Amino acid sequence: MSAMLVGRQGLGVACSSRTQSKPFAKPQPVQSQRASIIVRVTQQSPDTKTVITKTTPGELPLPWSEKDPYKLPSSIEKVQRMLFSLGWEKPWIEQIVDRTMKGMLRTTEERAKGVIDYLTSVGLKQDEICNMASISVVLLGLNPETRLKSVVDYLKRRGVPDSGIPDLVLKHPRIFEYKLNAEGTELVKGRARIQVDVVPVGTSGEMACAVNYFREGASFMEAPVSPVGPVRAP
Repeated sequence: MSAMLVGRQGLGVACSSRTQSKPFAKPQPVQSQRASIIVRVTQQSPDTKTVITKTTPGELPLPWSEKDPYKLPSSIEKVQRMLFSLGWEKPWIEQIVDRTMKGMLRTTEERAKGVIDYLTSVGLKQDEICNMASISVVLLGLNPETRLKSVVDYLKRRGVPDSGIPDLVLKHPRIFEYKLNAEGTELVKGRARIQVDVVPVGTSGEMACAVNYFREGASFMEAPVSPVGPVRAP
């Protein structure tokens, strides 16, 4: 697993003036000294915070809602502190912060902690959860009760034993991005779907958990296949 070191370098320059001449003034585009970065400052009424939007070519806009453009919003800072307290490594935490600032991940301290607590309760370790979060962008923003638990309950109904849950979801970290269908027979995400079966392997009666990926309307040869082999059920 290679760490994605995503820092905050090159995201923008500080706005040197915070004066507010007129309430609700029209946005004034400002070209910074660095040609690769465009800074737009929208002045608002005196009782609201200045919103600074910075755009770097090739990157999503980063909305700041703090007076100091280099200070993280308090909600994201709380998530950052919480992850540090759990022993997550700095490069992975920076990746989570960067995704949140870019709007790719929407979460709070309470939501992220709820996800981590639930995954811990089913047998995953902190470094394993960190690994899953690095692959599944939205994992720390999912509802533990309606998204995570419903998937785990589905796996158990399909015959996956409790001891096999951690290994299965670790090998399929994006499985929680799928939702249980109305019939409770498979997991769906758009036109893609997942069906899990526990099947015998070999002649010794040993069982394995088969995770099968399908795409609606695709032929057999075009349908996506499971990225890894069956997970053995102890």
